[in-house]
Amino acid sequence: MRYRIITGRGMDAAREALKERKEIPDLSQHEAVVGSGELLEESVLSGLADRIRKLQGQVSKAKDPPEELDRLSFDEVHSTIPSDELLCADGQFWARFAVVHLSDVVRKRFPGRKGKTNLDNFGLGSRRECWPYKLWVRGHLACDENAKDRYALGRLGGVEFWTSHVHRQNFMAVPHVFCAVMRFQYPPRLKGKPFLFEGEENPEKGGYPGIRTLIKRLKENWATVEYLLLDEPAAEDLLALHGKGLRRPDGTPAKLS
Repeated sequence: MRYRIITGRGMDAAREALKERKEIPDLSQHEAVVGSGELLEESVLSGLADRIRKLQGQVSKAKDPPEELDRLSFDEVHSTIPSDELLCADGQFWARFAVVHLSDVVRKRFPGRKGKTNLDNFGLGSRRECWPYKLWVRGHLACDENAKDRYALGRLGGVEFWTSHVHRQNFMAVPHVFCAVMRFQYPPRLKGKPFLFEGEENPEKGGYPGIRTLIKRLKENWATVEYLLLDEPAAEDLLALHGKGLRRPDGTPAKLS
């Protein structure tokens, strides 16, 4: 598939405008078309952006936290963006989508601390932190074509869980491991509530070992075990092994069934 990207000069111009919290200038002269085959029409991206913008309005009207938009829109992003390996892996495509079509949405979703704009959210810093790209990854990992709700796993967990324990953990890209972690932490019997404690684990602050410790154990184990070779039962056994000695949200021991 052919698609539009922003070239280096365009990305620099966007960075400067965002740093100064100014309107992003017209970047059309700094765009290029890459790839091969059918061209991804702009109407697909603009239509997707409009739907996300409408969802953001619903979040604001309901007075929900801004991050609720992630839960509401990730499936829209994944189901709309064509499944083209080159396109989906291209940071310049995602940066252009964020800057050209979603700049107002991203700014509202991430207002910034002390008036500063985090360029990572636009894909102009750390590309893997680009917000629409992270939404696509969430959908890609969660999607189960055989399920009644194929995005059910993606609707579980808060922004901290997804940011710290999914997006920033490379081993979570392994499908069986990702699914095992999600079903371990959010078992159907708890109806969306977490199995393990999800807060700060420092005992001096009243915390105790929970999901953060589990993820740390899995990350350490990943150095010696090739997770890609695990089948579903082996991934579940891995979770049972590393889930021992952890605590529930109320501080009680997590009893593994």
